Amino acid sequence: MAPRVSSYMTPDVAVVTPNDSLAHARRIMLRRGISRLVVVDENDNTRPVGVLTITDMVEALLGKHAHRPIESIMVREVYTPDPIVIESTRTIKTAASLMLKHKIGGLPVVTSEGRLVGIITRHDVTRAFAERYRGTYRVSDVMRRDFTRAVRGHSIYHIARLLMADPAGKVVVLDGDKPVGVITKRDLAFASIPLLGKNFRFYKVKTVDRYRDKIVGLRIYTVPIAEDIMTSNPLTIREEADAAEAADIMVKEDIGILPVVSESGSIKGVLTKLEILEAVAKS
Repeated sequence: MAPRVSSYMTPDVAVVTPNDSLAHARRIMLRRGISRLVVVDENDNTRPVGVLTITDMVEALLGKHAHRPIESIMVREVYTPDPIVIESTRTIKTAASLMLKHKIGGLPVVTSEGRLVGIITRHDVTRAFAERYRGTYRVSDVMRRDFTRAVRGHSIYHIARLLMADPAGKVVVLDGDKPVGVITKRDLAFASIPLLGKNFRFYKVKTVDRYRDKIVGLRIYTVPIAEDIMTSNPLTIREEADAAEAADIMVKEDIGILPVVSESGSIKGVLTKLEILEAVAKS
């Protein structure tokens, strides 16, 4: 019998209302280590009216709301309304198919009356894959060979563009053909600038009095680069490994990407929860 959503959903749902601030939503995400909140009706916290994701937050903070303090931005201004939902009695395969069809990373789980009882995400489907699909696929069967890459010196602004364009929202940082770091939307959205313990690159700009040929001012700008926000020394996996074992690593280590490498450590591709979703949907 196919595993049901009820067996893998998270019943303790993190919620916000449309009138909460983005700063409040960000604090909840940080505290709980999650990338998605269900937006509920102001007067009925069992009725989902939308979803707020890391992608929504990144787009808001780097887009039309970039000039505003995060405390002044309301959830209602950036969240995605009318969420795609799923009933708890449906199968994991159906959940994976819905996520792929609508290009989303999670689904509020509801009763037949529409009452919120949980949430199921790519992470939960990956956990089901780790438990139920051992011996079914090798990493080489499901990995993505066309992945998004960067180098240590790329600016955070270039990284943001890469993250928004990548289907899984992941970037691999390379040194030659070796993966030395990974960057996710969570890394970007939760980065503090300046960040204690990080050696950000400082660029000095001199202001010169052209008439007297004297330096009359000195401004210092902080320009964070990929190396400043990436997760260094990422865990990797080999092509011949069992894909379910790779999924188990992602679940236990709470990571969303495994660079796939050769015996010499050269990168061959990536495995993310998106590829796991695809494998479950077609199984």
